[in-house]
Amino acid sequence: MDIVVPAAQVASLRMPARAVTDGTPDPVWADVPTSMWRFRRKPAQRLPLDAHTAHAVRRTARLAPWSLTVSLAAPALFAAGFFTRPELSFAGALLTLLWTLVESRTTAPDQLVSHNRAGDLRITGVPPEVAEEWATLNPGVTATNEPPARPHSKRFYATWSIGLLAASFMLALILANDGREDFLVLWMAAPALFIAAIVMAYKIEPPAPAEP
Repeated sequence: MDIVVPAAQVASLRMPARAVTDGTPDPVWADVPTSMWRFRRKPAQRLPLDAHTAHAVRRTARLAPWSLTVSLAAPALFAAGFFTRPELSFAGALLTLLWTLVESRTTAPDQLVSHNRAGDLRITGVPPEVAEEWATLNPGVTATNEPPARPHSKRFYATWSIGLLAASFMLALILANDGREDFLVLWMAAPALFIAAIVMAYKIEPPAPAEP
């Protein structure tokens, strides 16, 4: 189940001493990031977790400051190898492999902790009995299986989907007919725009209800 906490109650939450991950007693308290951007260490919400998940969260927090650097450096080295020295591409591929191995040792928690545009806190995947305890201790807090609403309207996603799709086709047409040897990055931008358009189109429909 999901726990939904109104923005006005986040600062005064009363949390039962049971892990929101599996319901075990005597939990370990850890700051769980509420941002989808992994390189942002804050904002975060302190939550009771089982020992394994708490360790994974703390390890992820230590790696997070390096995530953006590696995400930018690896593809830059890989692309530079096509135009300058081939060994740079090898360095980029090696950096990607090493970082993947490091991250694979960290298991992210099942819960996705987030704030919506109104500031409400949402914790997903909480055991039903724990979610009910939260609701009992905090009047106004709800336990639900309903998915969160999209942050924008259907029209917003439809407009962006059409615009991105048109941009991808126009860019591909221009690159194919300009008679020049264009940068690889420009050729990669066309399919990237197309994929972004598909993602936006997918978001036109509301999220599917969670399994009871």
